Amino acid sequence: MTGSEIRRRFLEHFASREHRILPSAPLVPQRDPTTLFISAGMHPLKPYFQGVSRPPAPRLASCQKCFRTPDLEEVGKTDRHNTFFEMLGNFAPTGDYFKETAIPLAWELVTEGLKLPKAKLRVTVHPDDEESPELWRKETDVRPDWIYRNHDNWWYAGTTGPNGPDSEIWFDRGPEVGCGRPDCYPDHCERFLEFWNLVFMQYDLHTDGTRVPLPRPGVDTGMGLERMATVMQGVTNIFEIDLYKPLLEFIHAESKKRRTVSERVVADHLRGMTFVIADGVLPSNEGRGYVLRRLIRRATLHAGHLGLARLTDGIGVVVAAMKDQYPELAARQDLVRTVVGQEADKFRQTLEQGMELFERVIDKYEKVIPGEEAFRLHDTFGFPIELTRELAAERGREVDMEGFESGMSAQRERSRTMTGDRWPDVKALPPSEFTGYRKLEDRGRVLLLRRGGREVEQAAEGEEVEVFLNRSPFYAESGGQVGDTGVLTGPNGRVRVDDTQRPTEGVIAHLGSLEMGSVKVGDRMTAAVDAGRRDQVARHHSATHLLHKALREVLGEQAVQKGSWVGPDHTTFDFSLNRAVTREELERVGHRINQQIRAALGFKETHTTYAKAVAQGAMHLFEEKYGDQVRMVCFGGWTCELCGGTHVKNTADVGPALILSEASVGAGLRRIDLVAGEAAEAVIRRRFAELGDLARSLNVPVERLPERVAELREQLRQVQRRLLELEDRLRAVEVGERSQIRERTTRVPLIAERVQARDLDSLRSYADRYLERLGSGVVAVVGDGMFVIKVSRDLAGELDANRFKAFFGTGGGRPELVQGKLTRPAEDAFNLLEDALR
Repeated sequence: MTGSEIRRRFLEHFASREHRILPSAPLVPQRDPTTLFISAGMHPLKPYFQGVSRPPAPRLASCQKCFRTPDLEEVGKTDRHNTFFEMLGNFAPTGDYFKETAIPLAWELVTEGLKLPKAKLRVTVHPDDEESPELWRKETDVRPDWIYRNHDNWWYAGTTGPNGPDSEIWFDRGPEVGCGRPDCYPDHCERFLEFWNLVFMQYDLHTDGTRVPLPRPGVDTGMGLERMATVMQGVTNIFEIDLYKPLLEFIHAESKKRRTVSERVVADHLRGMTFVIADGVLPSNEGRGYVLRRLIRRATLHAGHLGLARLTDGIGVVVAAMKDQYPELAARQDLVRTVVGQEADKFRQTLEQGMELFERVIDKYEKVIPGEEAFRLHDTFGFPIELTRELAAERGREVDMEGFESGMSAQRERSRTMTGDRWPDVKALPPSEFTGYRKLEDRGRVLLLRRGGREVEQAAEGEEVEVFLNRSPFYAESGGQVGDTGVLTGPNGRVRVDDTQRPTEGVIAHLGSLEMGSVKVGDRMTAAVDAGRRDQVARHHSATHLLHKALREVLGEQAVQKGSWVGPDHTTFDFSLNRAVTREELERVGHRINQQIRAALGFKETHTTYAKAVAQGAMHLFEEKYGDQVRMVCFGGWTCELCGGTHVKNTADVGPALILSEASVGAGLRRIDLVAGEAAEAVIRRRFAELGDLARSLNVPVERLPERVAELREQLRQVQRRLLELEDRLRAVEVGERSQIRERTTRVPLIAERVQARDLDSLRSYADRYLERLGSGVVAVVGDGMFVIKVSRDLAGELDANRFKAFFGTGGGRPELVQGKLTRPAEDAFNLLEDALR
């Protein structure tokens, strides 16, 4: 069963049992700045469980995209660690049902919907939970002696708050896996794989340690899709499931070497970076952006180990495999490719610089490279520690890992800290004078210089720095608008500014690296903003204001802005709405925006009090905190908003605006992706070129493309149907006419053959045909790196096909049918099977 089929069956199961199916929320938490990424299916639903907001229905289910960072360095080295994954879950946040319903619902799906053999399933409960084991015995047909008590089966939200027992369902991978003890039990070794956890939140934990029953206990379950796929597909690790298969095929086709760890890293990180960027994260030196930067750099490094030249081509493979479930990927594919390509190119350059520094470091130490030197290579030049250790070992040196980990711990703490606390020594600085509304170049004096999270007096060439000026035209990221980039030029050096942040109110931090020379506190520097990029950002920011007003006109006052992200290549706009926007409504919104662009509405800014601006009807974010004095931005008399961002002087300067997509990003929350100006022109040119190429390839005018595509799809369906019929007939003829088929002599009849099969479905069909010819016995067929073992029904009670899978490779299945990956020569496997049956 494919990953897509598992996902579909899970959601259909709960939809048919009165659950509202929620779309996946973005990976970036919408209202939780303390968390980098969504890492559990329940995370976006916390307000419902906390009673802060009302859920859209009493019963909910979802397939939530998740991203976990703690084990990033372990990805590739183990069979189970990954960053991006999908979590299936069903929820009853307001107490609509509890254990008595959750347990039979889970068992029904696992045994009937997913058809897992009951003989392979085990259950664990907490020793203090008397209700769950009784319900498992009463409401399901699990064997009573396969219900185990485990003290780890208790879930906590934190040191206080909601908590309760949980019940887990485990899969038995067989006695040949793990410790080999006949009395092995779940959570003892790797023989048993936990794949579904049912959490029953029924208590409130107080500070004194007492548990008080909750008035409305809730249900929160989680089943990892990738882990479930390993069970359903009979493989030993997540990288062998079908969800990874297209990526690994791409890597094998494009790379020049074979390295399992590197192949896994590249495959996993391609998935992770694609989803993270599509949800609005860009590379930076902190928080989510820092995690993304590590992903891209690590993937680039391992792509180099494989001789994989075009890492960005793998993004298209991810999008093609996942766009049906996550359509936002297709709309943002170009953005993802651009971001990854630029970051990878920059990393290759810093890697070259790092190699030069590494050679200087290695010459200084005869035995051990100090941890601080290794960390400087990692932190300043993005030089991965595993590469430092590998190169050091080749030269007979070791690396002080304790010292390196000490530096990493400090860096993680800085990355984990958001906003002002990252700059504790900055709060005492006087506010920077921002001059960027009127000019893009200005002179300022260096008030403070930081490197590696610490204040320094001077920085040298190649070092990453944070520069604080008393006066600057650089716009610091805020209000959804990205920070400016550009150059700071002083008397002795030049800093390339990659980002501009606002660590505390009024203070501007220029983040970048010294391209040449040096810089020190007190230097007077010329600050020049990248004018072209600023113009593109301004076009998108102004277009966002026009979009907001147009949405309110078309959809009404219910379309309230909930956030935005404004960059040079596109802008996203989040708004509240409890339904999808129709195609006609979206067209009206787009038409209204471009109508106001053609109207050439003039820009006007007014500094006034918050109360007066609101009284004049200025739109604003209700969740945002505003001071007494605000900046009100208006275009003509059509739209006014409270905003501190940069804008065009006239709506005509926005250029064409094009809505790329509109989709749900959470319960009652929608997102529009829009491009304007040069970015819109590029999309239009590309789309027209693609349409022209497609029309020429199909030999029809562009206007006839939809009709022609519909014809071809119907023809393809007919051909595929006919092909399956012919393949089955051919197999029947081939099996029937094979005079050379040898029935091997064992205690039971055995046929073992090599065949030409394109997939496991085809291989199973061959096994069926051979078994029809044999009548009673065992059939083993192999083809294209796969194997299938099938036992006739009359023998299935005494012969379990799982006993023989180790002769062929890795896999699993039912007693009468086992399939998997062939890892040894076919004839050797056949001989082992023949000996065993004899």
